[in-house]
Amino acid sequence: MQRVSPNQALPTLSQLLARVHLRLILFSVVLAALSLLVSGTIVIRNYASRNLDLVAKTVAYTVEPAVVFGDKQAVAEGIASVGAVNGIDRVAVLDPQGQVLAEWRHPHGDFHSRIEDAANRFIWPKPAVATISRNDTAIGRIEIYGNSEGILRYALSGLIISLSCLGLTVIATRILARRLQQDVIAPLDHVAEVAHAVRSDRAFERRVPSSGIAEIDRFGRDFNALLAELQGWHAGLTSENAELARRATHDALTGLGNRVLFEQTLADAIGQSVRSGQSFAVLYFDIDSFKQINDRHGHECGDSALIAVAERLRQSIRQADHAFRLGGDEFAVVLAAFADQASISAVLERVDRAMAQPYRLPTGASANASLSAGVAVYPDDGVSPQDLLRRADANMYQAKKDRALSGAKGKNHA
Repeated sequence: MQRVSPNQALPTLSQLLARVHLRLILFSVVLAALSLLVSGTIVIRNYASRNLDLVAKTVAYTVEPAVVFGDKQAVAEGIASVGAVNGIDRVAVLDPQGQVLAEWRHPHGDFHSRIEDAANRFIWPKPAVATISRNDTAIGRIEIYGNSEGILRYALSGLIISLSCLGLTVIATRILARRLQQDVIAPLDHVAEVAHAVRSDRAFERRVPSSGIAEIDRFGRDFNALLAELQGWHAGLTSENAELARRATHDALTGLGNRVLFEQTLADAIGQSVRSGQSFAVLYFDIDSFKQINDRHGHECGDSALIAVAERLRQSIRQADHAFRLGGDEFAVVLAAFADQASISAVLERVDRAMAQPYRLPTGASANASLSAGVAVYPDDGVSPQDLLRRADANMYQAKKDRALSGAKGKNHA
């Protein structure tokens, strides 16, 4: 079995079929042409041999008087008139002792004639012989050698016709190959193209078109059914993977991004800021008195407070910003590039206004959830995620401390 190198291009089905058809048709045409040439040559040769026998007898009868009287001139004239007949190369009149009385030869001298000489010796190695008799006594004999000119012309004509047939065969094979390409190979190419698109690009929505050929259409329908099943499985796996990825990067309670997504987003924001030269900010939030809500109303109400804070935080930031729940009652926001400090202040004001509105707990009671916020600006407050997060956390606790002191002073004045 012949092995094909990995780097060697394999032949296509169209090339294989076209090659087989061409070889088969060429073999058939060549075999038919050779059969016709050989059989025709044999038939013409046998016919010419019988004709030479008849001509020899005719010449023997014609030159008999001249041989009897020893008139060589008359003998020469008699055989010359016979030599003009096609198919005769040489006519010789011999006496009983084998001496040549007269002879006629077909004119030779060019290349074509030398080919004829070779063909003559091959086709008629022996002459046609007729005896010249007088009163049942042999007075000489006639030897006539055939000429192959007619046979060569027939062979040349047959060769030309055979070559023409071969040329027409090549043209017909080309036409057949194109038709084969259109009717058979092209539908198979469509199947291969769809299979490649499914494997490489996961294009499970692709389908094999109808070809109009029963066997290929039956295969195409089964292939399309398999693609439909694969599309369903792929859609299910994609949905499950997307849900798993969402769960891995989002908080299950609030739907905000979790700490994993926060760290990824913060790293991406630093890279973007390095490339663009623009600053961005990290906001760190903590719910004030969240422990009291849990202790007084229960964990269900605490979860309700977390959900309300997350939703109001999401509505307060810009579309380009990202909100996260880092754990417990801690939230963070990555603010996209901003023009000045006023942009940060505007976001913080919207957050404060949103949190000032009371929300309803599952018990029916109303509560408020104010937030303490800390801000860290890249690169002024740090150039790494850890530095930014520590700075924002420290600022948040300072703000919480300031708010607690402010509340205590207010109570004392009261």
